[in-house]
Amino acid sequence: MDTRERQSAEQGFYNSSRIIMTTEEAVERMSSVLRRKHLALATEQSYCGWLRRYCRFLHEVKPAGTTEQKMAAFLTQLAKQQVSASTQNQAFNAVLFFYREVMEVEVGRVDSLRAKQPVHLRTAPTVAEVRALLDQVQDVAGYPTRLILRMIYGMGLRVSEPLNVRLKDLDLKQSRLILRGAKGGKDRALAIPCALSQELAGQVEFARAVHARDRAAGVPVPLPGLLGTKYPAWRLSPNWAWLFPAHGLCRAPRSGEVVRYRCLEVNVQRCCKAAARKLQLELTPHHLRHAYATHLLDRGVNMRALQLSMGHANVETTMGYCHADALAVPSPLEGGLA
Repeated sequence: MDTRERQSAEQGFYNSSRIIMTTEEAVERMSSVLRRKHLALATEQSYCGWLRRYCRFLHEVKPAGTTEQKMAAFLTQLAKQQVSASTQNQAFNAVLFFYREVMEVEVGRVDSLRAKQPVHLRTAPTVAEVRALLDQVQDVAGYPTRLILRMIYGMGLRVSEPLNVRLKDLDLKQSRLILRGAKGGKDRALAIPCALSQELAGQVEFARAVHARDRAAGVPVPLPGLLGTKYPAWRLSPNWAWLFPAHGLCRAPRSGEVVRYRCLEVNVQRCCKAAARKLQLELTPHHLRHAYATHLLDRGVNMRALQLSMGHANVETTMGYCHADALAVPSPLEGGLA
């Protein structure tokens, strides 16, 4: 047993001074529950990472008291490290999930020093800046990242949403795109801009050609949940092929099967970063989603319609993009008031 394995075995959950579960045992049980509840792989990786960090904290600090007091000590340490409020909340949710869902322990009120959630004004690049960026961007690593960025701005998408599109979700004849299982597990329908129709049609033909080669070689695409087990033929169906397939094959992280995955977010982010640097702008792909909302509200688009288009659960989130009302308030220095 090497040093890392020995340290991992020494860490875990304590009852007084007695260890009742090692870190690896805790992570394995956490992973099993997360998969049983069909939570996303990203959630599994994040929660298991926080659980490891919490175990290390218990091992090094050995806080005394109840479960609530141990959690409070952990969260307080994070707050003192000046982590963001969202990071601390993610850590809290991960540890709480472990106690409640894995250990089946009811957790009461946790009093800790919590990071404050700042209220930021949502800002967006101007129309001129977006146009300059979209003119500057180039395809990266052989992927149509320029088209993907135009989709993000033209349809108000999150960076992962165009990458998760399957061919069955794209209807170019009706100029309609259905986003399946977006943030919060919600589907939503969007209109495809006419300016993107021709490029998307070409991408569909490319995706079909890639899928035809994979089908002949027996290489499937991963399906959400247990669809691949229930309907194994769908794994080789052209309807489930990715719109933006990856160049190479990979192993599915959970099953280990060789599959065709899709283009990764890092390619889109790298494309945007390179173009923004040349223009001396500080922009990310998500700023283009902000720009979509801000520019449409400035043109008088209905707030409720924009909420549905962006997939916001509450209209208050969408209203965060509306700056026109505050800017319309006159100053007492104007009009002879002072």
